[in-house]
Amino acid sequence: MTAEEKLLFKLMKARRKEERLTDALMKIEPKDSTETVHDPEVLTPEEHFYYLKMGHKSKNYVPIGRRGVYQGVILNMHLHWKKHQTLKVIVKTFTPQEVREIASELARLSGGIVLDIHEENTIIMYRGKNYSQPPTEIMSPRITLPRKKALDKSKHRDGLRAVRLYILKLEEDLELLQAKAKREGESKSNCTNEENPSKTIDDGGMNRNFEGFGATSPEEENFLEEDSMSESGLISESEDLSDIFEMDSEAESGEESQKPLYLDTFEKFPSQGDADSEDFEEHLRQISTKSKKHDSHGEAEELPELDEIDRIFLNVGSLLNKKRR
Repeated sequence: MTAEEKLLFKLMKARRKEERLTDALMKIEPKDSTETVHDPEVLTPEEHFYYLKMGHKSKNYVPIGRRGVYQGVILNMHLHWKKHQTLKVIVKTFTPQEVREIASELARLSGGIVLDIHEENTIIMYRGKNYSQPPTEIMSPRITLPRKKALDKSKHRDGLRAVRLYILKLEEDLELLQAKAKREGESKSNCTNEENPSKTIDDGGMNRNFEGFGATSPEEENFLEEDSMSESGLISESEDLSDIFEMDSEAESGEESQKPLYLDTFEKFPSQGDADSEDFEEHLRQISTKSKKHDSHGEAEELPELDEIDRIFLNVGSLLNKKRR
């Protein structure tokens, strides 16, 4: 059951209740509908002002509650008018329009004169110039309802008022719901219309992409050729650099291999033919003596450069020779 169906069901029930209440009010109304003829007296402006001022100052009043106008209200009014000329009727449970209707009804049933409606809830009435207390039939007219039926009438009247307000609220809610549903339907239709062309456009674009997947444009070919050429150039440069480093490393290794060791230089020292001797000290002694001879004769024979180790050995040999001498 949708929200709209619920509102329609509630509206149907409320209208049925309205019909029941109107029928009940028609049954409660009194059968004797003979209206009394009301001929109010004409007051001069001075008299109207005087009685109105008197009515504002007077303290006697008759309240009208939820029952409205019934026999007891009219009787109380005549009892007040027995000793007072003016009277206040206080009505606080009705709207201003209903208060005006009650004022006209009170004037018709009681035979008084309405002077003023003060603050929309207080009716000031005057009994008349030639007032005399009427008989009981007039003091409690039959065309008005008794106390109990007046209470039932007020209940039905309040219920009818509430039901009518509820019907207005349901009608407004129903209109809003229908307008909302209409807007949602229009928005959905617009969304579908917008989605369909977008789908067709997307499908066309995908097909075009798939068709041109294997093909390459001339610009792309030129770009690929430039990339290949740049890569080949980088490879050749790297190969050249590697060759240069290899040549440098080979040259360094060759130079190191060509360098003579100190043992080779040591072998170049002039020595005598007694190399068969195994005494190392004797060998050193011979070397030292040979060097002295060369110094003494002033030969220009150039000796190879000696390392620190060779010098140490020569010093040791010279010290040994000195000790032995």
